[in-house]
Amino acid sequence: MTTKAPIFFLAACLVASVAQAQITIKRIERLPLGSAHEWSHPQFSPGGSAIYYTTVDGNGIWEYSLRSRSHRQITSDPKAGLAFAVSQDGKQLAYRRTLFDQRQRVRRQEIVLMDLVSRKQTLVASGKDLSVPTFSQNTPVYSIQNETKNLKKSAQINEITILGIEDTKIALNRNGQKFLLDPLGSGSYVWPVLSPDRRQIVAYEMDRGAFVCDLDGRLISKLGKRNAPSWTRTGKWIIYMDDRDDGHRILSSDLWAVTPDGKSATQLTRTESVLEMYPQCSPTENRIVCSTMKGEILLMTYQER
Repeated sequence: MTTKAPIFFLAACLVASVAQAQITIKRIERLPLGSAHEWSHPQFSPGGSAIYYTTVDGNGIWEYSLRSRSHRQITSDPKAGLAFAVSQDGKQLAYRRTLFDQRQRVRRQEIVLMDLVSRKQTLVASGKDLSVPTFSQNTPVYSIQNETKNLKKSAQINEITILGIEDTKIALNRNGQKFLLDPLGSGSYVWPVLSPDRRQIVAYEMDRGAFVCDLDGRLISKLGKRNAPSWTRTGKWIIYMDDRDDGHRILSSDLWAVTPDGKSATQLTRTESVLEMYPQCSPTENRIVCSTMKGEILLMTYQER
């Protein structure tokens, strides 16, 4: 299905003056995905040509092509949308689905590998406790009870990837070897993201907020409460959501940008009726994708000065 997307310019979003701002939102586009579902957790493909997203309950995965302006469903498997990754070459997608046997009250998880061209599926693993899959050298990597599978050691390939969270710590792949990082000491971490130059990591510790560290886990800067951080493609800024709640529901959420050293921050959006959440930056263009509390997917174009 192909539909021309409505494009709208929000002057109210641009809160910093052009003379003072170093990063500003220039355009906001609502993706034409229809109202059959409330959409959530969008992310760019490694090449930046597509956006993958799911429903608010995480059931199913969809793909929106930025070239053809069309979208398609990849899978309807339960909880797959909250646990998937796309290979570096953009040809494969690996996801974890969660199945329940209601009669026996047993949960089973499965890792599925899908060829995005042929749509052929391959069952990779099955068990009670599987990690979210990722990729190493275009091969799906996952863990069963903290035992990581398919990592290939190589001294010739300078490969740095984040494997996810293991025992509340950040699991990092360095040339086929797994390292667990605990930058703040006895930390419980979420949202780890590797910088574009693959030298730093931004992540969030549940009690102490966001921070930046190097690949050895040495702390570089503390950023405070900056939720769902994501690097811009240049690495000069970290985009995040500033969400406020009353303990029961989210009252407001806007996007901000902060420098990796935490010394400069800029508000990007100020929209009372639109609550922007979970931003992700394109690895190839000055674009940000995010979801809203109303279940929409927004595509933003920004300018760095």
